[in-house]
Amino acid sequence: MGVQENIVDRWIANLGITGKSPLTQEAYRHATNHFSKWLHETYGNGFVPGEVIARDIKDWKTYQQATEKASPHTINQRLVAINRFFTWAQGEGIVQSNPAIDVNLININGMKPKGLDTKSLRQLLRTIHRYGNVRDAAMVEVLAGTGIRVSELLSLAVGDIELTDRSGKLTVRKGKHSGYREIPLTKDIRSVLSAYMEEHGQKEDANSPLWIGIRGALKSRSTVFRMLNKYAKIAGLANLGPHTLRHTFAFQYLQANPDDIRGLAALLGHTNINTVMIYTQPSFEDLSKRMERVSI
Repeated sequence: MGVQENIVDRWIANLGITGKSPLTQEAYRHATNHFSKWLHETYGNGFVPGEVIARDIKDWKTYQQATEKASPHTINQRLVAINRFFTWAQGEGIVQSNPAIDVNLININGMKPKGLDTKSLRQLLRTIHRYGNVRDAAMVEVLAGTGIRVSELLSLAVGDIELTDRSGKLTVRKGKHSGYREIPLTKDIRSVLSAYMEEHGQKEDANSPLWIGIRGALKSRSTVFRMLNKYAKIAGLANLGPHTLRHTFAFQYLQANPDDIRGLAALLGHTNINTVMIYTQPSFEDLSKRMERVSI
């Protein structure tokens, strides 16, 4: 179909270098293949990045909605992939501009991000504490109890953790968009981190990576994905990723502090509070229950 496969392969390889998981790489490759196939079937052309215009992206989006009837989540995932491909291609000088930059994602009203409910979260944590090692338990407790991103988790150094009997904090020194923030640590998180630090071979070196494995510092997102899904399987849960625990933290925080949108935004590292408003949106199930209470 005329796909410039060497260019797509270079992009996928770059995704791996920058820490994208194998699942993300596979999803992004499927998206580019889908776009390439659509171009060929619609215009008889292959996927030549420099020849793609914004209208092509918009027509492809419309095809997915009206003809293919793909789910909004699938369409948005594909659009994100194509946008990121062209962002990379522009940086590499392959294209002069990104034709996907102004193509909007589908607004999915009333659909919240997926997080674990309290029962499932407790089930996961009990499983890790029972069958896992103290490092894995500490990593998952931090993810679920602070909402930090997996990239931020893997960037932590020993000196980024401060622990005392009465208080503690975690410092994200370079989050998304180079953001800096400090996150308080609860007693449960401090406890498991303290236990892990007792086993840390370089706990006196503030610059030492926090998370250490058999082969040295943990740096790969895929390592965290595999670890989480190993325990999820034992716990009888569906596969999950670190971002699911970030969403879980957001829901748990708002359940305990329903009016503190600004606090949640600060903890998650968002400068715009509108970004976290999605966690306040009612789900379809919520709306269904509320509709039943309406008397007409």
